[in-house]
This record gives sequence, structure tokens and C-alpha cells, in this order.
Amino acid sequence: MNVPNPTASVVTEPASPLYDYELKLNWLTRALYFSAGADVQLLRYCPNYDRVKLQGIGGTVIATAMLAFISGSYAFYTVFGPNSPGRDEPLSLGWFAVAVLVGLVWAAVIYNLDRFIVATTGHGDGTDKITGREVLQALPRILMACLIGFVISKPLEIRIMKSEIDTRLEQQQADLTKEYMDRAAKSRDGQIELISRAKQELTTLRDKKSQQIESLRQEWNRADQAFRQEFEGSGGTGKKGVGPAAAEKKVLLEQRKKDFEEGQTRLQPEINELEARIKEKDLDTDKAQKEYKEAEPKAKRQGEQLNGLIKRIQIAHEISPTASWLLTLMLIFIEVAPLIFKMMISLSPIDYLTENQKRLSLVRRGIQMSHELDGNGHLIQDVKKATYHQVELEQLQVVGKIEIDHELTAAVQQKFKAEVAADIENNPSRYIERIQPKEPPTS
Repeated sequence: MNVPNPTASVVTEPASPLYDYELKLNWLTRALYFSAGADVQLLRYCPNYDRVKLQGIGGTVIATAMLAFISGSYAFYTVFGPNSPGRDEPLSLGWFAVAVLVGLVWAAVIYNLDRFIVATTGHGDGTDKITGREVLQALPRILMACLIGFVISKPLEIRIMKSEIDTRLEQQQADLTKEYMDRAAKSRDGQIELISRAKQELTTLRDKKSQQIESLRQEWNRADQAFRQEFEGSGGTGKKGVGPAAAEKKVLLEQRKKDFEEGQTRLQPEINELEARIKEKDLDTDKAQKEYKEAEPKAKRQGEQLNGLIKRIQIAHEISPTASWLLTLMLIFIEVAPLIFKMMISLSPIDYLTENQKRLSLVRRGIQMSHELDGNGHLIQDVKKATYHQVELEQLQVVGKIEIDHELTAAVQQKFKAEVAADIENNPSRYIERIQPKEPPTS
């Protein structure tokens, strides 16, 4: 029996379509159609209106990817490259090449997302009015497009206002460096003040002990001078030679000399120790001055680190928040524009042909969509509720064959059972095992 092929096509193309010619596409046109997610084969049957519409959508997607490339490359170079603020910064070819590669990857990501958003938006309600239902259905894609536009706009924004941002950034870096140096100077002055105070105390104590030695020396000198004058007769009693008065003054001289030597022996080590400690304080002062000088390059490095992407975006908002938001909104509008246009444009031949192609692909595979409606009268599209005729046919064939095999096997088994039972009835000896008695074992 010849069973008709359920997948055989019964739909024929129109004999003389209005627009039926081989499209001559160059690489740019193919790129535009590919970016818009268009089926080039269906465009053969569409007027020029549809081709222009899809080329415009594809051009928007490509333009966004190009902006993403510029934005991503500049953002990467700004964050990781050797970019010091100023107009005379040298260009690092190595970092520039890496930034270009990163920009290409970022552009590919944005391009793929935009193409996905545009291709999956659908046809809207078919009218040129944007309804609340259309906006609600497209809201996730709109939010995604807004986020992409915001991310792309920020690096472009800081590149457009680079001169103003660099000027403000240099001033903030100088202020930060000065603030750091002021803190370092304050710390140095505090240390020097403490060192000077401690040094002054040590100096006062040293001078006091030195004064004690000097006092003992002066007493010794006065005693020596008094003894000499008495001995020479130029003072005291006026008698030369060693008399009772001279002997008494000599004893006093020896005592003063002994007191001086004992005081010097006792106080000089303490004075030497104080001198060493005073020199240490001088070294501490030099160390504080050295630390202050070393803080200057650190302060400059800390100021130069105030050069990140977030800081530049913040400065851009401070310089001109209106221009910043206008640029951001412009990029967001470029991202959202294809979605808005799709909701505004009425249905055209390409929309009907695309829908027809989708349904033909389902019909030719024996798939029937479900037409259940929800409480609001909207069609419920659920792949699990669709009817799969080709699968059901295959299931019927496979399951039916198994059921037939099962019935035939049961019949054969029943027939075999009846034949074996009849043979047992006629020839029971063939099925009875004769058991011979076993002889007892011999000892």
C-alpha cells in the first residue's frame, strides 16, 4: 500500500510574483541585512520599501557596534594604559594594540546583543500607533537597549570633553598632592618640635653639669691663686715663703683640686652621654627632614593615581551635567530607535512573508500550533501544548507494530502449549524420568 508522504509540500510558489528577481547584493548590503536579521530569500518578493527599512535597521546596529568599538577601546586605554592627564601624553603602541583588540571584542558583544534584540522584537500590533501592550511586551528589550546605550556613552563622553576633564583633573591632582604634602609637613613639624623640646632638656641638663665642673675648676683656680699670692708675698699676710697661712691655703688648694678631679670624674661621663643623646636628636631631626623630602614623590604618585575612568566620568558630570546627559540620551535613543520604529511601522509584505515562512516550516513538519486563549483573550503560545502530527504518526506506527508483535507472540505461545500438552497425553513415558534405586556402598 502506498502511503502518502505527510511531509510532501502541497504549497507552490506563485507563478508570476510581482517582485521576483535575483537580488544583486554587495558585501555592505549583505552586512546590513544580516545585522537586521532579515531573510534575504524573502526579500526577493518584497518592494523596495522593505529593503530600505531593513537596511536602516541594520545600519543602526552596525553604527552602534562601531561606537561600542571606539568606546570600549578608549575606556580600556584610559583605565589600563599609561595615560597621564595633559595633551602631550605619549602614545603607547603596545597598549594601543591591546585596547583595539579589547574594543573589537566589546563591539562584537554589543553587535550580537543588538542584532538579537532587533531580530526578536517581532512585528508589533501592525499599526503605526505605539500602544501600552506593545511597550509592555518590548520593555525587557528596551531596558537592555538603554543599559547598552548608557555603557557606550560614558567613554565617548569623557573623550569628547577630554580637554576640560584633563584641566580639572590636573588641578585636583595638584590639590591632592598639596594636601598630602601639607600632612607630611605637619607631621614633620610635630616630630621636630618634640625632638627640639627633648634636645633642649638634654642641653640644659648638660650645661648644668658642665657648669658644676666649671664651678669646681674656678674654685680650684681661686685656691691656687690665693696660695701663690701668699707664697710670693703679693697677697694675704704679705710674707714670702711657706708660713702657717701659706700652709693652710695649700691644704685648701689640695682639697679644691681633689674636689675638681672627683667632680670631673663623676660628671664628665654623664656629660658625654648627654652629648651623644643630643647628637641622636640631631640625627632624628635630619631623619624627619629626609622623610618629608621622600614624601614628595609619593605624593605625586598618589595624585597621578587620581586618573581612573570613574573619576573622569564624575568630572564630566561636574563640568557640564546637561551635555553629559544629552550625550547619554542620544546614545540610548540610537539603541532604542529600532525597537520604537518597529512598533511604529505598519505591517509590510516582509512581515507577512516572514510569518508565512514560519508557519510553513511548522506545517511541513506536521506541527500544529495551539489556539488556546487566556482570560484576556490573548493567544497562549506553549510548545508543550502544540500538536505534533508527525510524532503522533511515528508513535502510532511504532507502538502499533509492537502491539501486533505482542499479540502474535502470545498466539504462538498458546499454540505451542496446546501441542506439548497433547503429546504428553499420548506419550507420557517420554516426559517421565525413570529413577533407579541406588545400591548401598560397600565397606
